[in-house]
Amino acid sequence: MYSIKHRLGVMVPGNNSTLEPELWSRMPAGSALYASRLMLKGDVTADALKGMEAEISRSAAELMATVVDVIMIADMVVSFIMEPDWNDRRTREITAQYKVPCVTGWTALHDALRHLGIKKFAMISPYPQNLQALAGPFFARHGFKMTADTTFDFMDMLKTPMITPEQLRGAVDNLDLSGAEALLILSTDVPTFESIEPLEQELGIPILTQNQTLFWSALNKIGNTDKVVRLGRLFAR
Repeated sequence: MYSIKHRLGVMVPGNNSTLEPELWSRMPAGSALYASRLMLKGDVTADALKGMEAEISRSAAELMATVVDVIMIADMVVSFIMEPDWNDRRTREITAQYKVPCVTGWTALHDALRHLGIKKFAMISPYPQNLQALAGPFFARHGFKMTADTTFDFMDMLKTPMITPEQLRGAVDNLDLSGAEALLILSTDVPTFESIEPLEQELGIPILTQNQTLFWSALNKIGNTDKVVRLGRLFAR
């Protein structure tokens, strides 16, 4: 019989085909992942993202029907377009209602940056240019500096999970990393788990990705003590 110690709940954007396979590939023994989808389809626009955000309450209720121990809101770019207090407010509301911790793409990344003592970083994403342009000011408001950035500039969401490790490495070549203490790879639909350690070894700085930091934060919230391997310096410290 399979004994479950921890139940991780995740709200997954409807277009996303990467997050669940990546998290399952590193799931500690005795832990399980349960997903509810946030409808998101078509092009990556602010209106589409706001429509997805409106489904969070419904998605949280679905996850809590399974009695999960932590809830992850698996998106980052929505933080760029919502009110400045959105992340803290949304996580507080869910925790107050269901009495379980809740993390978003930004709260998880923020905690990971602080854990590693990082204030300056370069960034790769698939976001359209108009959304990418919101990243630097967003990070600056929270006391961080984006030293360089590049984007695949995808409007079509379905292109993102097709990004290969070779394409990620090519994107790194477009960045000046001289002032960066870390490299961020954003979007939960970008496959990154197999690239984290090779890039860290090559570049000599931490690699922080959306799925990696969400996973790390959620496991910390539930007090996981089992070792998670091959996910870089963040999980080694």
